[in-house]
Amino acid sequence: MNDFSPYCSVDEASELIACCLAKNVPFYVCRYPEEEQCRFGAQVRTYPVHRLDNGFRVMPFDMRSSDMPFSIYPDTFPADKERLQALPARNVEERALVGEDIDYDSYIGCVNWLVDMMETGKDFSKLVYSRTITRPCDTKTFLPQYYARLCNLYRSAYVFIVHYPGVCGWIGATPEVLLVSQPQGYATMALAGTRKAGSTEEWGSKEIEEQQYVTQYIAEKLQQCGLNDVTMHTCTKQAAQVEHLCTHFDIKVQHEAFLRDRLLSSLHPTPAVAGVPMPYVMSVIDSVETLSRRYYGGYLGEAWSDGSCKLYVNLRSMEFTSDAVRLYVGGGLTAQSVAQDEWNETCAKSQTLLSAF
Repeated sequence: MNDFSPYCSVDEASELIACCLAKNVPFYVCRYPEEEQCRFGAQVRTYPVHRLDNGFRVMPFDMRSSDMPFSIYPDTFPADKERLQALPARNVEERALVGEDIDYDSYIGCVNWLVDMMETGKDFSKLVYSRTITRPCDTKTFLPQYYARLCNLYRSAYVFIVHYPGVCGWIGATPEVLLVSQPQGYATMALAGTRKAGSTEEWGSKEIEEQQYVTQYIAEKLQQCGLNDVTMHTCTKQAAQVEHLCTHFDIKVQHEAFLRDRLLSSLHPTPAVAGVPMPYVMSVIDSVETLSRRYYGGYLGEAWSDGSCKLYVNLRSMEFTSDAVRLYVGGGLTAQSVAQDEWNETCAKSQTLLSAF
């Protein structure tokens, strides 16, 4: 008789990751902040559905792209490891990582151009500009233990890996909640503005401005959804080698799947991953970024029919294929941005994953 518990230790999760990668089975593993155990689910009897449904949801950054949302509904759990190991490996045509990383000079030139546009009063006041770092890697050997290292290094992060063979593979340690259930309702956050962890000086005007755009946007979206019983508080939140300004929103409302999905539709993507104003900045991102973000800047996590959810923004993360990994990293630009500082910020953010290699 199967044990339907999704919980397993970090070491057990590593074994299950290795098995699912070897067999090309759709699966996910997630470790919630400050928790000891991981949650694992695989979908063996059927295939993930290409829509947002019950189970583990994965949403792309841009719904206008060819990358579709999908949901893994688990039918296989940690107690089923021997059955997983006995499965024959599935033949799946794998996606390749196409395109090349932007170099330093091209990055600096583009940031300067975008800042000039904002300084001269063009149609946007904040834009999140991202770049990639691609490395060759035998991921089926590397990722199981790498996931365990991320869990051990980043206790306060949501550490995840999800693989839908032929569609996408993603791993990361994100600090940012999009929407999670609480006993009295839901919670979300505005997370923006970045500096080195442990800084003692006051936050700069550029970071305060950048974070305020996100806070105001979320507050307006909650009001538009008719949610007025909302409390807010702002703090500094450490995320590995950097820290951010963070405003927490606690929303008092009864859990309900329709309201949850309406909230998600309203909130994603926030200015924290795109810019201001929405949706205009999405077209600017399309024109200046040389590689598609795919699922970077989207969201992922568990959501169920009773309206409960634990969904996080797909940040501090990388895409993987069998022979390579591609780290995505971005930063918020305003008219006060300095190109060299923005490059350095992306380097600092990249260390969340690269320092664990």
